[in-house]
Amino acid sequence: MIKIAAIHGSPRKDQNSDTLLKAVLEGMKLDEDQVKHIFTATANVKPCTACNACLKHPGCVIKDDMQEAYKILDEADIVITTTPVYFHSVTAQLKTFIDRTQAVWGSKYVLESTIISRKRRLGFAICTGGPPEEKSYFECTLKVLDIFHKCINAKLIGNLNVADVDNEHVRMREDVLEQARQEGKKLIEMYRNI
Repeated sequence: MIKIAAIHGSPRKDQNSDTLLKAVLEGMKLDEDQVKHIFTATANVKPCTACNACLKHPGCVIKDDMQEAYKILDEADIVITTTPVYFHSVTAQLKTFIDRTQAVWGSKYVLESTIISRKRRLGFAICTGGPPEEKSYFECTLKVLDIFHKCINAKLIGNLNVADVDNEHVRMREDVLEQARQEGKKLIEMYRNI
């Protein structure tokens, strides 16, 4: 059974990035119990304190909702991360979450151990932006998400970037919603063929 980790990076629930994530999941045609959602805005995830404990012992010494998130990431076959673009990057809530995967990085590269399995995962990113798109608008955000997915052993195989959401919510853009559904369908097909 394919398991999905759906990471919601927006501080606003059910808005543009969440709507696109829902459409991608619709295209995957999975049972609800195959998808685990992580809402970074409401999760009790404290910032990384750079204490470096994770470079001495596997895991993070901060006990909060990241402990459960590590389990969700460990079990996931596909990780979908969604965020609006704030100042050409991910939201503060998502960045806090990403920074706490330093414990994954430390176990993997310093301790040569692991707190999540090294199984092959696929990754997909959804980014939304308020202004009309310009060539470099999503570049920095995608770099952050690419490094995050590499850290958790997920190959970022695609992304869906949607700009101009200040003018028109994605709910009103059936072409974009259908594109998201098709991306979900492709993701499942790609996973089944690896």
